[in-house]
Amino acid sequence: MCKNAENSRRLWLVLCMLGMGIMMGAGLLDHGGAARVLAPVGVALLTLVLMKHAVWGLMAGSLAACLLLQDGHLGLAVKQVMETHFFPSFQGSWRVGAILFTLVLGSFTVLIERGGGFDTLARKYLLSNEKHSGRRLQIATGVLGLFCFFDGLANSLLIGRVTRPLADRVGVARAKMAYLVDSTSSSIACIAFISTWIATQLSLIQQSIEPFAIDSSAYALFFASVPRNYYCWFTLVLLAAVVWRGWDIGPMKQSQAKAQPAQSLQDPGGCEDSRDAAPVWTALVPIGVLAMAIPVLFYLWETQPLFPVTGEKLANAFSGGAGPYAMTLGSVVGLLAAALCFPKRGQGELVSAVSHGAASMLGPLLILVMAWTFGSTLSELGTAAWIASAMGDSVDLRMYPAAVFLTGALVSFATGSSWGTMALMMPIALPAYLGVAGDNPELLSAVIGAVFSGAVFGDHCSPFSDTTIVSAFSCGVSAKEHVLTQLPYAGLAALVALLIGYGGLALNMAAWVNLLIGAAVLVSLVVWSSSRNKSDAG
Repeated sequence: MCKNAENSRRLWLVLCMLGMGIMMGAGLLDHGGAARVLAPVGVALLTLVLMKHAVWGLMAGSLAACLLLQDGHLGLAVKQVMETHFFPSFQGSWRVGAILFTLVLGSFTVLIERGGGFDTLARKYLLSNEKHSGRRLQIATGVLGLFCFFDGLANSLLIGRVTRPLADRVGVARAKMAYLVDSTSSSIACIAFISTWIATQLSLIQQSIEPFAIDSSAYALFFASVPRNYYCWFTLVLLAAVVWRGWDIGPMKQSQAKAQPAQSLQDPGGCEDSRDAAPVWTALVPIGVLAMAIPVLFYLWETQPLFPVTGEKLANAFSGGAGPYAMTLGSVVGLLAAALCFPKRGQGELVSAVSHGAASMLGPLLILVMAWTFGSTLSELGTAAWIASAMGDSVDLRMYPAAVFLTGALVSFATGSSWGTMALMMPIALPAYLGVAGDNPELLSAVIGAVFSGAVFGDHCSPFSDTTIVSAFSCGVSAKEHVLTQLPYAGLAALVALLIGYGGLALNMAAWVNLLIGAAVLVSLVVWSSSRNKSDAG
């Protein structure tokens, strides 16, 4: 059955490419027309949906763009992809730095995971009191998810694996734990200034703004986008409110009703003897070193004289060109700290852990490189310029971030790839906006935040998402049950992000005001609904 489905996807892909070739042959994709400049985007999106893999979609889109540039000549199109777009995508300090940082941080993540210190921290925190409660476990899960900020997948796997037996013990539905784990993992990784996501995010921003006279650095724009990444923030606020009030709705309510506390209060099976458990500091020290090394290196790299330390100097440090160097060197310092803190009893697997961690990031890096390639082909084809010209003065730019978020959410839900969505949307959304906004791109950070928000929505809701699958697996539920139970919460957070977050920006409201109003609306809704449910039950 699976093989037949895969063959069907490939057939549709072939038919798609054939159809585009026929249109080119028939002269339907005329130079400069909408069909011509948008066809590669359609091919990329369709391939993503059919193949469920971002690399294939970006590759197909890049080839489609070069086919159009070469008037349908396949050999010349392949040559152009390789010579003009793919290999040149490895050039430049930002791109080399992004690759190195991602590889090193992948190794860092696996060292932290295999070292066992984080696992010990989680178990000590959760098992420190014999009087367990479901709410205490859920609060601890959320807090630990915030602490494991450096990688979304590692967050899902580590926290889910540790909390699963404890959830069974205190009667919390595994689906509820999967929701908590999944909702913190990608949301935190997306807004953290140090994570396996950040290099990809910064490099996509840098590539998109390079043709324009933008004074701010990619890192400064990322920081400015964080308060405007409404979906991620509202997801975290809603999660806190759900835990506080015990707000179970829809399918989640049914799953929670089936969960029963275990009779035994013994420590769940599978826990290590306390004498053999890795010390907590083996995780805390490397994470602390990593979190400190990168900002310190930013400051040292760009600032002269070093003292006195002022707010202006700190702002200038992060606005300069130190990004790729400080991030790469800082991640190496963090990796060295993790290696030095790695338990002596596990020294034999230290090298294999480092190599395995780097190898685990090759897939995401391939997506990143193909995203650079795809963006380059679209730039030569003039897709963003055409969109900007088509928008002209007829489109209210205040509504643009909302439109970007809605589009990104649909794309990520259909494809299940947050990185694929960012790679597809960023080279289109940013240049198109800058082409219209001209010298006054006041909503640039909001557009960036909207791309990230839309991408993370699919990470939470799509049954094809890797974090959705890993979260469900680590917590012991099916991907289908996890998606069905999480969807009402994710949908509510997305609706508030669209209407109050990006809708507020369209009304010229400050970003922090929208955050406060959106958070107040979510908390008030949860309090009102949970109180009503309790009164009905009573």
